[in-house]
Amino acid sequence: MLPALPLPPAYLCSDPGSFAEHTLLIRLPEIARRMIAENQFPEPVLQRLHALLAEIPDVPVRAIDDPSAPDLALWEKNFQPWLGKPWHELSFLAAEKYFYRRILQATGYYQPGETNLLDPYQRQKDLGLEVSRTAVMNLVHQVEAWKTSHQPLSIRVAQAVESNLWGNRADLSILPAGGEQALSNEHLHQADGFLLVNDLGAAVEYFVESMPSPQAIHILADNAGYELVSDLALADLFLGSGLARQVTFHLKAHPTFVSDALIKDVSDTIIFLETHTDLAVREFGRRLANHQRVGRIVLRSYFFWNAPLAFWHMPEHVRKELGNAALVISKGDANYRRLTGDRRWPEDTSFSQVTSYFPAPLLALRVAKSDVMVGLQPGQVGQMDAREPKWRTNGRWGMIQFKL
Repeated sequence: MLPALPLPPAYLCSDPGSFAEHTLLIRLPEIARRMIAENQFPEPVLQRLHALLAEIPDVPVRAIDDPSAPDLALWEKNFQPWLGKPWHELSFLAAEKYFYRRILQATGYYQPGETNLLDPYQRQKDLGLEVSRTAVMNLVHQVEAWKTSHQPLSIRVAQAVESNLWGNRADLSILPAGGEQALSNEHLHQADGFLLVNDLGAAVEYFVESMPSPQAIHILADNAGYELVSDLALADLFLGSGLARQVTFHLKAHPTFVSDALIKDVSDTIIFLETHTDLAVREFGRRLANHQRVGRIVLRSYFFWNAPLAFWHMPEHVRKELGNAALVISKGDANYRRLTGDRRWPEDTSFSQVTSYFPAPLLALRVAKSDVMVGLQPGQVGQMDAREPKWRTNGRWGMIQFKL
């Protein structure tokens, strides 16, 4: 299945002055150096990591060499077109996915030994959750207010969805926890004026008034930390209000993009909530644990979510599972890039046409942190370029896009 439109070229790391080029030359090495500083890796791991950094940007990429790793066949099949090309000639999507997979190869994530299944970004995740204690408490109290409010359900759900969108600003690959430029979790919310596209009304009308039964909602999760708490709060609201009988979270199969959420991160987050100093937060944590225990919250992880592929390449078992959903919520920039293939679509291309291949009603909640855009109005790009030159990548501008 492909989009209903001819595919434009992909964003490449060789595009001069692009965010892709900046990521390859600056951001990825910085992420690796910070990860090295935050872990006590044995010397062989350090040597492999420094050798990886020395490859960027001119050394030809090679196949993943990670014997017996469970995703090896997927990489052998899907990374073939890029083998032998220097890093700077890769597509932006392929380069980032390959970089994070090579990190795990270097650290021995899938090999026996002291670093087996060690999340190299765990310190960032722990710190990101710890610094959000007050923000989490405020969010949980807001969720309780939404539950007991006499406002129409459509208004309460709309407020919750918009709040969930802005939680995506907390991305540890962009603004590391504890860093000088770290974004305060107290000030994640942006005004409606920072929405580039806002299909919230149509989305809420669908899943409050028209969503068919069975009401199964799937969330393609993005970041651990505060955003994951916000995702869990949204699921709790859907379940508590009767809009959903089950919410399935799709999580990464292994660490990637620094803060992308794993199944383990959900478990860690629920424990964090259950041991919070605030009673309402503790009760929220216990409620989530019970949702999971009785099967109302379900956790899934597939290696496809870590793959260097557009979502139109999803395997049949994933397509079938999502196709049974009344609604799929795609969170974050990386998922948006894969929804659109991270390609150079004209910015006013229809979101519904680009995602026509998707097997279920789709709500994309994304704070823009890369160049790809669809669904904008004619002339909007020029207005934004004049207003704020880095609007595509600075994490200030949000998009709520919906297609049936």
